[in-house]
Amino acid sequence: MRLSRPVYESMPLIYAGIGGLAILVAYLDPDSARTPVAVIIGLVAEIAALTVFLRRQDSRALGREYTGRDLDLPSRFVR
Repeated sequence: MRLSRPVYESMPLIYAGIGGLAILVAYLDPDSARTPVAVIIGLVAEIAALTVFLRRQDSRALGREYTGRDLDLPSRFVR
């Protein structure tokens, strides 16, 4: 599935917001039965945000390194 650039760029922020909100819920209501679930959701969302952010950063670095031009390698099989 391909996402548009603005959506893909905002995904780490959305994941970080969801994670932060879930951890805040767990912090504000520590005696509730939903606290462990909120902490797990928060940690998973924060890890997802970091993963998407780092993958996007790596993609940008590779895009700068490779221009997309074809390589002209000498061939020994051409007569």
